[in-house]
Amino acid sequence: MAEHKQLMACYFRSWRDTTNDSAENQACMAELPEEVDIAFVFPNGEETSGFWEKLGAEVIPCLHGKGIRVVRTVFIDELINPKFADTEEGYQALADHVLERFLLSTPGLDGLDVDLEKNLNDAQRKKAHAVSLHLSSYLKKHGKLFIYDTSELGDVELLRSLEPSLDYLLLQAYGQNPERVQAHFDRLYASFLPIEKFMVGFSFYEERGQPWWDTTPSLEASTACKYAMWQPTQGRKAGMFSYATDRDGVKEGSDALQPTRYEWTRQLKRMMR
Repeated sequence: MAEHKQLMACYFRSWRDTTNDSAENQACMAELPEEVDIAFVFPNGEETSGFWEKLGAEVIPCLHGKGIRVVRTVFIDELINPKFADTEEGYQALADHVLERFLLSTPGLDGLDVDLEKNLNDAQRKKAHAVSLHLSSYLKKHGKLFIYDTSELGDVELLRSLEPSLDYLLLQAYGQNPERVQAHFDRLYASFLPIEKFMVGFSFYEERGQPWWDTTPSLEASTACKYAMWQPTQGRKAGMFSYATDRDGVKEGSDALQPTRYEWTRQLKRMMR
């Protein structure tokens, strides 16, 4: 059987896109290179109306023209919204609300990604599970992706219960190394997650942000490169991803916003065997 193609996925910080009509911003999501397979729309609430208008009208069609799928990220809090009743009717209503607000409101989106970085109590887990199943049913019916991204703090029991419904599970392995990622996979996910659904991620340096040192001292010697070349003992991983891809090529500790040609992203994709 032929080996699957490893994917390159990228989280682009929406508030730093030039379509926000900000003279300060220097990068545009539409300029992501064709080496990217999945681009995540990752907002923080600072985006302008112009960003959302251009995302559906211009940016997504441009990325589709390069063969890039575009997925919207939402936080797990949206799936456990206490304003919706903890009943089957409430779960369905909440799923419909999430779809309308985060997927259907932007033409052309190719799926949803849920950011899970905490443990849930039993009621929250039950709600997130039920709402996720409703979301998955809609997304699969329409040929769209359903992804969860997580850290070591993410609720493993929820992920275990949802595995059949997920296309990919992404681990935020910022500031770590392949050996530690392997240990995390063995401890947390190996018992239920097929390795071909697993993606490992690093972070570029965010201005005035946490230094993870994933992109030093050079591409060839970096943690990012090690992730590209690494394969888990269980088999061939789905691929890798980067966070803050709009900061591709920025030196750790450099806070100035600057344009990018996405050279790290291009080269890392080519390095994946």
